[in-house]
Amino acid sequence: MRVQDLISHVEELCADLENEKRGFRHQKKLAEVYEEEAESRRSKLEDEQRKKFLDDFVQGQQNGGRSAAKALIEAVQGHVQEVNPGSSPNIQYYIRVYANVAGLTKIYRDTGTISPNETLDLFIRGFNMENVLCDFVNAGSGKECVDVKIQAHFKSDIMNSHCQHIVFCGSADNGYARILDSHRESNRISLVEGPPFAHELRALVPYFKTASFPTVFRSKKLLSRRVSFGGTSTTPAITPPRTPTPNYASIAKTPVEEIISTTNSPTDIRKSNNPKLIVCKNASGHRVDPYLRFSSKSKIEDLKQHKFCNQFHILGWCSYGEGCTHKHKPKLVGQDVLDLMWIARLSLCPKGLGCDDENCVSGHRCPQKTCTVQGCKFPHNVDTKIVAHG
Repeated sequence: MRVQDLISHVEELCADLENEKRGFRHQKKLAEVYEEEAESRRSKLEDEQRKKFLDDFVQGQQNGGRSAAKALIEAVQGHVQEVNPGSSPNIQYYIRVYANVAGLTKIYRDTGTISPNETLDLFIRGFNMENVLCDFVNAGSGKECVDVKIQAHFKSDIMNSHCQHIVFCGSADNGYARILDSHRESNRISLVEGPPFAHELRALVPYFKTASFPTVFRSKKLLSRRVSFGGTSTTPAITPPRTPTPNYASIAKTPVEEIISTTNSPTDIRKSNNPKLIVCKNASGHRVDPYLRFSSKSKIEDLKQHKFCNQFHILGWCSYGEGCTHKHKPKLVGQDVLDLMWIARLSLCPKGLGCDDENCVSGHRCPQKTCTVQGCKFPHNVDTKIVAHG
């Protein structure tokens, strides 16, 4: 065989080998995709099964209320035994639940969990009947009604020398951080995470024992899905804003340079009237929250205190309707809206970097340039260079 033929043969073998490698890499990628899809489906199925299980409590009316109270007591008992193995098995557990029952009923109706004519009266009655120390209390409309009750009982319990442990279940509300902050050194408090801890509560997590009760609490907030803008829907319709909220079709007409910058410097939203509607992606296809410049720390704290409704002021509508416990008035405009967006991003979106929801106002990556929060659940080291939107 001539040298030239030998060289050609070697080149052919090398080409075949490279093709085989490419094929192997392709198959490996497909396997990874299938594995991720299977895991996603499995996780979704588990979420649906858990949701169905929790819905059964409410749908079970009086018996469901009794089952919910029993499950909660068992979960608390298990946690207390875990954090304090030497505790007495005869501990009495006081369960106090405070809610705006009218607003909660509306949400359950809107999501189809209960029928439009059903109430939570029988469920609450069953919950209160299961154990003489179980109290499900209708605190009335207005979030402050619930806050005041919780704060008063917390102060009473923490000062009570006979109270061995407080299991605090209010993970999605930053306001409760103010109740807990001065008790960082206490070993008598546990924080229970249902929906992800709100930003200020997450900062306190390293100082307290934590737990989750998946057999009792949802891992995500219960949000109304039944929103109608006309037609024959039998569910309550929410009137759209007089000025229609722009969608991708309209936002695409706006020059990109007016909205985002793809330079290496932080992206600064300034000119867009509707920055909330843009889903920005990096080269990896991950969602990137464009940089927001808030006006001042004092303004941020002021807005937090007022508890404005994020959906209403940022998106122009609220899925909670009349049951919403946060403020719709006065209507925020201009920089105040951007400041509220900055606050809203302190809550982690459950979908994380894979979120494609143009109406999502939550955060998708850690807002801190240098994060020192132990156990921070936000994604870190995210490429913030935006290469695409929509």
